[in-house]
Order: sequence, then C-alpha cells, then structure tokens
Amino acid sequence: MNARISAPIAVSSSGNNAIVAAVAGTIIRVIGYYVGLSAGGAAVAFKFRSADTDITGAVNLPDGGDGAYGFTPPINGACVCQTAKGEALNLNLSGATAVGGWIVYEQISVSPS
Repeated sequence: MNARISAPIAVSSSGNNAIVAAVAGTIIRVIGYYVGLSAGGAAVAFKFRSADTDITGAVNLPDGGDGAYGFTPPINGACVCQTAKGEALNLNLSGATAVGGWIVYEQISVSPS
C-alpha cells in the first residue's frame, strides 16, 4: 500500500489552483477530501482536474459560508479520482472565492509504457 498523505486546501482564484504538484512518473490518487467556503463567501462551483482535464464533475457550494462538501469512499482501496501520469492535481473554481479544507491522497509510481 502507498503512504497516504494529507494536505490543506486554501485557494481563492478563479480557474485552476494547484493542490498537489506534478511528479514525473506518478499519478495522484485522491482518497478523500473536504471543501468549504470561508464565512460570507459567494457561491462557487469546484471540480478536480488533472492538469487542465476535468476528472470530476462540478460541485456547487452555496453562498453565505454554509457551503461545504466532502467525500471518502466507503470501500477500502477505492478512490475519488486520479490524475494522469505526471500531471498536477488542481482544484478548479468557477469564481474568485476563498475555499478551504483538506485532501488525503496517494502518489503512485507508474512504470513507463
């Protein structure tokens, strides 16, 4: 089993926001996450991306600081999504709103094909 790593999410720019940097020859597998708006934040949608490619659909967070969403698969060994080999994991926001939370992920070495 690969080591699970946790990292904070603290982003606020519209478009792609780097969550985990790309590492040559590895994929980034998201095991779980929690994302929420800062108090008083405007409504925003978020989605995970492998570099510039969507790897989840958009999830809408309502305004007023009450918007939050998280997910951890109930099945051991399952994942939420994963990047392509050698690509960064980005959190894409539909607008410039402060979003915070955490992510749990694994980095998995992939043999050259």
